[in-house]
Order: sequence, then C-alpha cells, then structure tokens
Amino acid sequence: MFEQLWSVRFVRLVLPAIVATGVLAPQSAFAQQSESWRFSLAPLYFWATSIDGTISTRTATVPVTMQFEDATDHLAGAFSFHFEAEKKRVGIFSDLTFVRLSTEADFTLEGATPVVVNGDAEIRDTFFEAGTSYRLSDSHNVAVIGGLRVFTVGAQVEFNTVNVSLSPIDGDRTAVSVFGGLTYRPALGSKATLVSRADIGGGSGMSWAAELGLEWRPAPWAGLVFGYRAIGVSLGNETDDHDIRQADLTFYGPVFGLNLHWGGRP
Repeated sequence: MFEQLWSVRFVRLVLPAIVATGVLAPQSAFAQQSESWRFSLAPLYFWATSIDGTISTRTATVPVTMQFEDATDHLAGAFSFHFEAEKKRVGIFSDLTFVRLSTEADFTLEGATPVVVNGDAEIRDTFFEAGTSYRLSDSHNVAVIGGLRVFTVGAQVEFNTVNVSLSPIDGDRTAVSVFGGLTYRPALGSKATLVSRADIGGGSGMSWAAELGLEWRPAPWAGLVFGYRAIGVSLGNETDDHDIRQADLTFYGPVFGLNLHWGGRP
C-alpha cells in the first residue's frame, strides 16, 4: 500500500515538471568553459512546505497534513541550505533541509476494533543529501546526478482523550536512500536560467525528488531563485522496538532564495 501511494505521488508531482521542462526552448548555459571551480551557495532558502501523508507508530496511525497557509499555526521550525561546485563537466552538491510540524489531530489507534482519539503531535523531518553530477557534453545542459539522501522522521505524540490509557510516543527512524536522476539547466536569456531536476532512489527507505524553477541573475555574483519543489519518502514496515513502524510522506511547495556565485575564472 505504501509503495503504491509513493508511486502515484511521484508520477503526479514529477511528470508535470518533466513535461513543462521539455516544452521550453533551451539555449546553451555553458557557452564559456572554465578551467577553475565555480561555486554557488543558497543560504537559508525558503521552502513554503506543505506536508501530506501518514506515520504509523506502535499504537496509532497519525495523519500528517499541513497546507502552507496554516504554517503560522503548525510550522514550529525550518532550516535549509544548498551548495554546488563545478569544474568543467564534473560537479558536487549538498543540500540540508529541516522541518518541524506541531499540530493537534485525531489519531486512529490500531487493533481489532479501531479507536479514534485526540492528541498533540510534533513531527520532525530532516533531509540531507550529497552527490555528484556529470554534464553529458560541453554543448548540452543535461547532467546525470547520483548520491546519498539521508532522511530522519521523528514523532512525539501526547494523547488528550480521557478514559483512554495510552503511553506517549517519542521516537524516530533514519533511512538512507541511494538516488540517481537528471538535471536540465538551459539558459533562457542573458540573465535567466531554467533549473529542473528529477531523481528517484531506494535503500533502507525509498525516496524521490523533483524541482522546476527559474534563476534570474541581476549581477554575475547573485541570482534570485524561485520555483516548485517536492520530496517523497517512504519507510517500510518495521516490527522491532521502533516507535515509528511505517511512514509515507510527501513534502511540496514553492521555493524562493538568493543564490550566491563565485569562482569560475578562465
């Protein structure tokens, strides 16, 4: 069931991005090659995250749903940054994202007769990835990417329903996913570049990511980035002492940020 939902969400969110990327007319973004490293850093870019999915614990199935317009009530914390470096056709990159959601919800307790109770939940999610890229040719803007994505899903639940004896839940699970995919970054003019990416991976947990956006560079050293990003993660059934048994979550929403550039002298 989790794998089916994960596949449906990947197709639903990634396919439109791929189609939109294909219909845009590209120009070469790498007309001038550099013999030295080029760097870019997006410190504290803003991801207006919405979350949808479920987390199954040892006693309950916790629905996790938050639209960004409710973030003032439910988003307890967020942090993110992105770094890239490239020399000729070879590159490296790293990304870190942390999201903490605090919400009150009704939970379905598992058992012979399901019981619905109320409680307060804090959901913590951390994504870290590091990888390499290789542009297929000097005259094209398509690059193959691959790397590791580490994601940790944590849940803390305090039950409020009276006449129900339940122990609080406080646990987390960490999974590692080896991913592979493509990026496509053609120039759309002298100051604009399309930024697109799609990847999929598996390991101790399954994951996928997709992004479609635009970077506008008013100066050679700075670019304004805006677009849309989605990440899906799925943790399979775990029957040992883990508080979190299963998790199937999709994070999606618009991205805004400042991208700093330096290096790359011929």
